[in-house]
Amino acid sequence: MKHRTMSVATALAAAALLLTSCSSDSDPEDKIKGAEQEVSSDSPSPTASPSASAKVADFGLPDDIKVEIESNTTGNKAKDQILKEQAEAIMARQRLYVDLDPNSRYLTRYYAGEARDFYVADIKKSKSEGRTITGTYRYYDRKVEQNTDDRAIVTYCEDRSKAFAKDIESGKIQKTEPSPEDFIRNTATLRKTEHNTWLVQSFRGKTSAKECR
Repeated sequence: MKHRTMSVATALAAAALLLTSCSSDSDPEDKIKGAEQEVSSDSPSPTASPSASAKVADFGLPDDIKVEIESNTTGNKAKDQILKEQAEAIMARQRLYVDLDPNSRYLTRYYAGEARDFYVADIKKSKSEGRTITGTYRYYDRKVEQNTDDRAIVTYCEDRSKAFAKDIESGKIQKTEPSPEDFIRNTATLRKTEHNTWLVQSFRGKTSAKECR
């Protein structure tokens, strides 16, 4: 079975999540290692118009994990900052499943509230089951649907047709055949901290999304 961000049931339950306050905002001086480095992929999404790849921090992912994120920049400074930090949150998500550390700095820097709670629980589950991730993750058609001074909603497509779970001890990859369920339409709610950084507060995903194929 493919490793997904959340089950369909969990995704539906998360649809109505509300923003809440969080006391553990990260200080911008507490930087993630490699955050000054920029990396990009030259592979555009075949399901959307070609777009430059997002320039994000180097999160030190192993060679068997590839992450392709379309830039989808707008020319609007505020929206582009939201998209940049949302792209970094995507990269941080991959690193979480490599480290399997529920106290990870990547988690506290990029996630809060219900989203953070979900990943803490899922990371613990993955660790207990002895599984991690491998393969290629693609993210495209990213749009800032709503934004105010301290709140934003970003929608984006996700392709996991070449992403799989991997047994940590044996290294065996749990490959599955590509299916419509590999294409997911995500909606993420972000909030701005007092340090002018953006955290993913909640998210939901719709599998078998026709608009993402």
